Amino acid sequence: MKKLCKALALTLCTVMLLSTLTVVGDPGGKTVLTLEEAKRIALDNDVQFKLQQSYIQQKSDDYEEVYDDNSKSDNTSYKSVSDRAAAEVGRKMAIENAAFAVRQEVFTRNDLKRLSDYNVTTSYYGVMKANYTLDDKKRAIDTAKKNLDVAKIKFEQGLITKNGLSQIENAYTASQTEYNKAFSELQNSMSTLSRNIGKTLDVFNTEIDMTINTPDVKSLDLNKIKEDYIKNSEGLYLLKESLEIAEYKQDLTQEKYDYYYKRNPSKTRLIIKDLNDLLEKANRDYDKAKYKFDEAEKELDVTLNSLYTGINTTLEAIESLQKNVDDTKTTVEQDKIRLELGLISKIAFDNSESDLRDLENKLNTTMISLNDQYLALTQYSYLQEK
Repeated sequence: MKKLCKALALTLCTVMLLSTLTVVGDPGGKTVLTLEEAKRIALDNDVQFKLQQSYIQQKSDDYEEVYDDNSKSDNTSYKSVSDRAAAEVGRKMAIENAAFAVRQEVFTRNDLKRLSDYNVTTSYYGVMKANYTLDDKKRAIDTAKKNLDVAKIKFEQGLITKNGLSQIENAYTASQTEYNKAFSELQNSMSTLSRNIGKTLDVFNTEIDMTINTPDVKSLDLNKIKEDYIKNSEGLYLLKESLEIAEYKQDLTQEKYDYYYKRNPSKTRLIIKDLNDLLEKANRDYDKAKYKFDEAEKELDVTLNSLYTGINTTLEAIESLQKNVDDTKTTVEQDKIRLELGLISKIAFDNSESDLRDLENKLNTTMISLNDQYLALTQYSYLQEK
């Protein structure tokens, strides 16, 4: 994907990898699981996706049979003109419905891939976020341990009370609890990713690529995304197909109505009523299908606008975090000079560096959230094919 802006691109170029991760392709380390590789593995292990081609072929064979059966001359003797008109419409609709069945199986195959990619991507992002959280909690333990070591010395020297020491001990214990919780969340996130790709993964033997892409938000076209949603999301796709089939049936019925109405000069009341009933039913079916589609389209507009607004809100948060990171880097540089001059302690400097790392992790986590939101908006779009 294209880069959003130079400042963010520079941030991502300097994204740190957690200490437990190795560089992709590092001769001395393990191979890192990338997002694209995870999506490929998921499809390779998806039995339903593999079987879908056979379902497409079966519906294609069914279509050939239905087409042959309903394309022959109809020598049936019908009781009325309306019965014949209904039968003629029915034969063409049978062919159209059989063609729709083929299209639906093709759609299902594409949707299975989309859903697989979506689930793998969101769970992969979950592991990335959990890694950053664990990194924060690990440094919090380190800080709490240093504070405790200093407190013990101060207590022995009578500089703090037993109660003061107990509070610092409790803070250290709490930091361990938070770390264990974060580690469990990482294990759960890895289990979810494992389930979605159909391959056993664990936090001890699996490493993932922590590279964060920057989505090209500026190029988003909500009108085009809306068109893609209607084509590719199952609910809207089925409603649109139902509307088009209802319209096709309406046109066929109108055509037969006009044809048989003109061929019966006497226009007996019974013939007129039967033909009118046939046409009115087709019109009602069309109106009902159109209403359902129009309502779904309105809901889609609300959803897309909400997702787009969320993306812009996250962009604002990223800009603010980037400024905080830059300011904190300046502070760390100043603290380094103060440390060299003996104006601050090593612990104070370490805390300053840890604060910077916290902010960088928060920025990276927010960038992952932006990718999550972008995926939610474009999951049915051509943009995901790039």
